Amino acid sequence: MSAHRPGSALRRWRQLARALLDEWPVIVACWPTVALLLLAGAFHWPEPAVTSTGLLLNTALLFGWGTLAALRAGCRRRSAVARRRGRGDRRRHRRGERGHQVT
Repeated sequence: MSAHRPGSALRRWRQLARALLDEWPVIVACWPTVALLLLAGAFHWPEPAVTSTGLLLNTALLFGWGTLAALRAGCRRRSAVARRRGRGDRRRHRRGERGHQVT
């Protein structure tokens, strides 16, 4: 087991920290929602409205940051907004003249 090797716990914590750093947009997008939920609890706001607002806020932030990231990566405006897949999900094959896959 890796837990029995010296320093393995520290290595796992470092790997976790690196993984979380890679996902900073998601973490930052959650902060406004957490603040909204804390305010809702403190002021007894209705749950359905707060939940809908939080989901809408997260969606808008992630869409905006994703579009900004695509624009900074060199995509045109239309493709940056319409892009559905990340770089790792692109198709590996392109279509030839007659529709056959070419590698």
